[in-house]
Amino acid sequence: MQLDRKPLAFLQLPATKGDLYAPASGSKGLVHHIVLHNTNTTAEAVVLNYHNGTNEYEIFSQSIAAGATLIWDFKGAGDIVEDGGKYTGNTTTASKVTMKVMGTEETPSAGQPLIAGATSNLWVPPSVAHAYDDEFESSTLSGWTGVQNISDGVAGSLSYGTVDAYDTSFTSGNVVRVNVNDPVRPSWLQIQPPIVGKQFYIYKAITLPTNLLMVARTKFNKKLGSPANDASIFLEFTESSGGVPTSNSRVELFMNESDGSQCQAQAQSVSSTGTPSASTLSTDVDDQGQALEYGAIHKIGTTFHVWVGTASGNWIYMTSYSGLDFTPDMVGLGAWSTSTASPGSSIVAFDFVRFYETDNFLL
Repeated sequence: MQLDRKPLAFLQLPATKGDLYAPASGSKGLVHHIVLHNTNTTAEAVVLNYHNGTNEYEIFSQSIAAGATLIWDFKGAGDIVEDGGKYTGNTTTASKVTMKVMGTEETPSAGQPLIAGATSNLWVPPSVAHAYDDEFESSTLSGWTGVQNISDGVAGSLSYGTVDAYDTSFTSGNVVRVNVNDPVRPSWLQIQPPIVGKQFYIYKAITLPTNLLMVARTKFNKKLGSPANDASIFLEFTESSGGVPTSNSRVELFMNESDGSQCQAQAQSVSSTGTPSASTLSTDVDDQGQALEYGAIHKIGTTFHVWVGTASGNWIYMTSYSGLDFTPDMVGLGAWSTSTASPGSSIVAFDFVRFYETDNFLL
C-alpha cells in the first residue's frame, strides 16, 4: 500500500449535521490528530459522529469555550476510517468552529488487489485470480515443475538466491539462477541463465481451454553492442513429452531479440518436427529496451495470436498461427544469454504471468 501523510480535511463545521471527512474510494484514512477551534464569542457545542457505511453513532460531544482550541490526539496507528466510512458532525452556529483533520491515507499500489474505485493499472492483480496465475510473492517457485535446457533437450536445476549480474565466470552447465520475491525486487521472478547460448525455461503443465489469454510483465538487462540473441526473454505455449517440454512444438514470443545492436520482439512457432516458422519482428527500438514490457499469447480456438506491449500500455499485434501439428499443454518462461562480456550474464525477470479464459483482447 502507498501511505501519504497529509491534512485529510480542513473546514468549518455546519449547524446541521453534514459530512466532514471521508477517504477516497478504495482508500483508508488513518487519523492522527483533530484540531477544533472556536472562533465565536460564545461557547459552541460540537458533535462528531462516525459512519461505517452502514451504521452511524456519536463518538464526540464537547462544549468548546469562546476562542478556545481542542486537540484530539490518536495514539498508535490512529483512528481508522475504512473505505466507505466517514466522519459527520455539526456545531451550534455554522461557520464558527474550524476543524482540521491530520493523518495518513492508505491507497492501493502495485502488487495489491484491485479494489472497486481504485485506479486501474495493468500490473495490479485482478480481484479474482485464475488458478494458473503466479504473482511471484513467495520465496520459492510453486507450481512450476522444473527447468529445461530446450536447446539440448536436457533437464536443468535451479539455484535460489544466487543471481549476480557481475559474475563473468557463470559460463557452463545447466544450473539456472533465480531470485524470487527478493527484498530488493519484491514480487518478481529473476532468472539468470548460464552464458552458454542455450535456451532455458521454467515450465508447468496446464490444460488449455478453448480460449485462453496468457499475459506477462517483464524486465531485462540490455548490453550495448551485444551479440545476436543475447539475453532474450521469452514466453511460450509448448507441448510436453514424458512430463517435460519438447525441444520442438511451441508458440513463442521473444523480447530483446538482439541481432547486433537491435532490441525488438520476435514471434515464432516451431512444428513438432522442428521446422520454425518465419519470424515476425517488431520495429527495432535500438537500446530503448524498456519500451518492451509486456508479452501476451492468446489462444482462440485453434489459433494463437501473439502481442507485445510497451511500458506506456500500448499493444502491438505481432502475428497469429493456425493449423499447428501439436497441442500445447505447458507454459514456459525463459531466457538465454550468449555474451561473456562485462558485466556478466544478463538477467531477465517476470513480475507476473496471468491467464484469462476469454476470446476478447481487452488489455
